[in-house]
Amino acid sequence: MSSSILPETMRAVVCTATGPVSVMDIQDVPLPTPQPGQVLIRVLGFGINRAEMFTRQGHSPGVEFPRIIGIECIGVLAAYPTPSASSASEPATRYAVGTRVATCMGGLGRQIPGSYAEYTCVSEANVRPIPATALSVATLAALPEMLQTTWGSLVAGLDLQPGESLLVRGATSSIGLCALQLARKIGASRIGATTRQAAREKMLRDNGADEVFIDGGEIADVLTKSTKGGFDKVLELTGTTTVLDSIKCAVPRGVVCMTGIQGGSWELDKFSPFSALPNRVRLCAYGGGPQDLMALPLEELIRDIESEKIKIPVREFRLEDIRRVHEILESGGGGAKMVVVVADE
Repeated sequence: MSSSILPETMRAVVCTATGPVSVMDIQDVPLPTPQPGQVLIRVLGFGINRAEMFTRQGHSPGVEFPRIIGIECIGVLAAYPTPSASSASEPATRYAVGTRVATCMGGLGRQIPGSYAEYTCVSEANVRPIPATALSVATLAALPEMLQTTWGSLVAGLDLQPGESLLVRGATSSIGLCALQLARKIGASRIGATTRQAAREKMLRDNGADEVFIDGGEIADVLTKSTKGGFDKVLELTGTTTVLDSIKCAVPRGVVCMTGIQGGSWELDKFSPFSALPNRVRLCAYGGGPQDLMALPLEELIRDIESEKIKIPVREFRLEDIRRVHEILESGGGGAKMVVVVADE
């Protein structure tokens, strides 16, 4: 490897099989070696995501175990592959070893070993530098997947325009709270949010919601009969358990984008498009990928976070807390993005 001196082993959370939180063990494993087209990242921190819980539970198809899971991280670029005599010349945009970078998705934690570790290897095309900032490692670790998913859902998925209205279904998650704030930044004229718990209404309003709907699974009748009516765009974070009701919350020519599956169900039973989809309402999904991370206005959003125009509540843990973190995730989480800080710098 082309690098400074590196250790031979690292600590990592190894998911030995699918199952409960007890299948995750912290082990000493060999340091990964970046292959052609990859870089080695020394992990500073990573966010915790429901996708990782679903993988650990066995709901992510095609994942082989044992597996180091984790779909995002921020860290320091530690090494490139050792150049060979037959290798092509290095790309002009190559970042220097020591550059702080962010990455997410791109098969991380599924097709390739993930970020729940002190080091990880990812595609060089799936890293971007983090601008100079005084934000803490914990705050930065919360950003890659959350900002990519939220911005991508609103901009690429929903094509949210200034002056349009937006409903966020399942808004008390970290993605939901971020979506409320980014929708305000984009210029949404009316922002609605749902929660199952009335006690969380203030939190939603503090993060930008104009209207809050207590969600028992069906809100379309109440919403469409109100004086303000339905919404131009609907961001569905709860998933298949509420998406058919969310479709009814959209106005004609409105768009519903399904991004999350907080409800825990991956599939719709007996879905009939002609009876389930209202006339002239569009339904799409957003999953995100490396190209979406590159399209994210990361520098601009970091400046907004620094100036507190966007607030990112964070709950910080260490690697040794990983089982407890997943227990919290299984119990519902909500309100703050959970992150694991692996190293302070």
